[in-house]
Amino acid sequence: MTAGLMFVIITPRFSYPNYRRKLLFIAILGLLSVIYLGLEQTDPLVYALHLTPISLTLAVLYEGLLPGIATWAAFCIGGIFIMHNDPLTTLISSIALFAAGLLCHYKLEDVSQLRMSLRYFALVCIYLTAYTTITILQGGTFELRTLALIGTANLLSSLFINYIYFHVKHQERFQQELIMSEKYQMIGHLAASISHEIRNPLTTTRGFLQLMGKEGLDRETLNRYRKHAFEGVDLASTIITDYLNFSKPNEEKSLLLDVQMEIDGIMPWLQPYSALSNIEIEIQHLSRERLLIRGESKKLQQCLLNVMKNAIESMPDGGKLTVHTQLVQNSIQILIHDTGAGMDKSQVKRLGKPYFTTKENGTGLGLMVVMSMIKKMNGKILFRSKPNEGTICELHFKRAEL
Repeated sequence: MTAGLMFVIITPRFSYPNYRRKLLFIAILGLLSVIYLGLEQTDPLVYALHLTPISLTLAVLYEGLLPGIATWAAFCIGGIFIMHNDPLTTLISSIALFAAGLLCHYKLEDVSQLRMSLRYFALVCIYLTAYTTITILQGGTFELRTLALIGTANLLSSLFINYIYFHVKHQERFQQELIMSEKYQMIGHLAASISHEIRNPLTTTRGFLQLMGKEGLDRETLNRYRKHAFEGVDLASTIITDYLNFSKPNEEKSLLLDVQMEIDGIMPWLQPYSALSNIEIEIQHLSRERLLIRGESKKLQQCLLNVMKNAIESMPDGGKLTVHTQLVQNSIQILIHDTGAGMDKSQVKRLGKPYFTTKENGTGLGLMVVMSMIKKMNGKILFRSKPNEGTICELHFKRAEL
């Protein structure tokens, strides 16, 4: 139980809410007090001069007011009513320690382990001095050997507790610094990637705008330069839009969607594009039942268009795109299979990572957006691929009822 208290105190604050730590501390302390005082045979002097100052200092110095009050109350009740120690002596010495420890807690600066150990032991000494002085003034006596043993035990306990505390806090700081370093590295990489991706089309646009300023250009050439300049601006706008959709997707009302109708609805958009690349599209709905899912029609169509567009672009020399829909148990599956170049295992694992793409002019943001939207619709997306054997994209959704 004492180990439980130590664990609560040294548990990293960023991984456990502060108020929950304090409540858990109080609960363990209460249970510890009941078990310890009810079952253990303890010398009243050891309880008063060793257990009380060590435990109270631990609570008030590192945890503050609420755990400190709970610890103070528990040890005062135990010392007065169970151990039958002198009430006045117990109350005055423990209040002195509580006040001094609370003052140190709220003025706790970043000090070395040795200085913290000395501060801890100094608070224990305040308690011991107050307790022994009041006892002697009331006519009590102590054995010098007993006081020496208890003082040595308190010193060793102070050093041990502070060693554990500083060791864990050092690991906590190291973990926080590592997390922040990884975040900064990712932000820097993302910012550099976005800057690089946007700079390319803007540079192209600038070049065509400069060419448009030449004298003697015929109207056809001027229109061609203008078209390429607009394409560069549109590409930069697409990159920014994809990034914004990934980082903060718009929230719309989720509705019942018929998967078969949604797929059939995007075919008019795909057929002209596939015809230019000599791609044959085959749609097979393998279930006679209505395949209903919950989601947003525009987002689902955007996901399907993006995946199918990628599949078509992987077959520049022509091929076949097959789309199957089926019901497996209570899961609706959409299989999109192309006969393109395919990917190796390392490429499949990197799909959806920031700015990873197998396309020459791609950014990778489109697939990131697709994965984000599929996840928001409580779906899953999987890829299976081998070099020169094409790629299969699997979309899995939970079936919705009418």
